[in-house]
Amino acid sequence: MPLSPFELAFKEHVLKGDINADVCDTLVMHGAGQSSRARFAKLRQALLKRGIASAAFDFIGHGETGGQMSESSLSCREKQALSVIKSLKMSPKMLIGSSMSGYTAIKLTQHLQVEQLVLLVPGVYTPSAHRVNFGPEFSNIIRRENSWYDSDAFDVLAQFTGEVVIVAAENDAVIPRLLVERLYEAVSQAKRRVLKVIPNATHLNLYATQEDFEQVSDLIKP
Repeated sequence: MPLSPFELAFKEHVLKGDINADVCDTLVMHGAGQSSRARFAKLRQALLKRGIASAAFDFIGHGETGGQMSESSLSCREKQALSVIKSLKMSPKMLIGSSMSGYTAIKLTQHLQVEQLVLLVPGVYTPSAHRVNFGPEFSNIIRRENSWYDSDAFDVLAQFTGEVVIVAAENDAVIPRLLVERLYEAVSQAKRRVLKVIPNATHLNLYATQEDFEQVSDLIKP
């Protein structure tokens, strides 16, 4: 099935995304910076061949949605995702969150009955950054040494009983290895938990080779 685009009014913006099947039970969420849903086209196609249909959209400040990141925040990202889920009448069984959206995916488990979390080079954040719009103030908060250490993400994950797959990059200059290890340790009630470190990968290049890509996609099971 070809991608079917959708649009959703959200405040003064129009969120733009697509679905790759009539019924989708997986939401894929991209990270910050220059990222967009386009970065996950290959992964979504590979998953679709395995029976995992997905929806994805561009957050405010990214891709086809456009706008400025300064018009959004971590809290706003959660609301955007929930609005998309409601609009598409989804009951997502799986959330795939990359980088900043790793935190978004974790937070969404407080609102949704999710069976599986897939966290790709995930970042998590101190509660004091949650409602601060992206920009200088937000950057100052998260750039403090170990600012993530008191993140509520760890407590949220401690209550999660589904399956969790965490994929880290060996040479990630953005996400500390200690953060990833703490996330894995926090998932104490999970039905299944996996931590995979991709050799030679970086934060922006998790799939350095086709073998790396296949290793990641093989970890994600319907």
